Amino acid sequence: MNKNVFTLKDIKVEEVFPSSYGKDIVDWGLQAIQAPAAWKITKGKGIKVGILDTGIDLNHPDLKDNIKAYQDFTKSPYGVLDRQGHGSHVAGIIAGVENGKGIIGVAPQAELYIAKVLGDNGSGSFESIINGLHWAIQQGVDIISMSLGCEIEPPEEMHQAIKMAKNAGIILVAATGNENHYVDWPGMYDETIAVSAMNEKHERAYFSNYGIKNEIMAPGVNILSTYKDGGYARLSGTSMATPIISGSIALYLSFLKAKGLPKPTLEELHQKLLTSCDDLATPGKDIMTGDGLIDLVKLLA
Repeated sequence: MNKNVFTLKDIKVEEVFPSSYGKDIVDWGLQAIQAPAAWKITKGKGIKVGILDTGIDLNHPDLKDNIKAYQDFTKSPYGVLDRQGHGSHVAGIIAGVENGKGIIGVAPQAELYIAKVLGDNGSGSFESIINGLHWAIQQGVDIISMSLGCEIEPPEEMHQAIKMAKNAGIILVAATGNENHYVDWPGMYDETIAVSAMNEKHERAYFSNYGIKNEIMAPGVNILSTYKDGGYARLSGTSMATPIISGSIALYLSFLKAKGLPKPTLEELHQKLLTSCDDLATPGKDIMTGDGLIDLVKLLA
């Protein structure tokens, strides 16, 4: 299989902060989706989120309590340890711990299952992604979050792994990409929910990919979260919007679970997300902003 096909290109590190930074900061992105209102109902308890990325900072005070399992598929000399920073940032957006330190994630009580499928240089192979998908399925996760992209269609083996995850009842969420063109894979697959990025003005981020497969939008510019070496950082990219949607889905699944209601199928969840968005452009779905910005109050109504 071809090596180094999936990449994190065009992810922008806006600012880095030390480990002493913040006290459960609720970033602008979480305010925009009305996370504080949602936390009065649920904080994601009992939901397993698989993250396919560059690994994680295992000892980060805002992450370690929510990390339940991890595996390295890149043969890195550092193992699952995140030397790039991207995976730790994504993990914090989804489930940064509510502990009076640093930041808080969208679903601060969700459980994290980490598959390191992208190497320390931010790139990875088809093989590592496929292996990570199989591992996440074996872990019994509820959601798989993939803030990664490939401009060429992957081999059928990857699509089969994606289908296997969907058939296991897993919700797959993927970034549209940051090249300002058509949606990347795996976001292009019908079995995934493709997420694009908006800025603080509630406009499509200039870099965010678009097209008919662009399904939903979330904050993705200047997003504050956990970072490597115990620190914090602001990053921009559809990679940041994707975990906001993954965390939002974790809240919804936790809400249903607490009420004893069945887990929705991908199709049912698609419909629920569609009716839980605020339009950002023309009414209804469009190629630039999808169904619009996720609204957690509507999602949990």
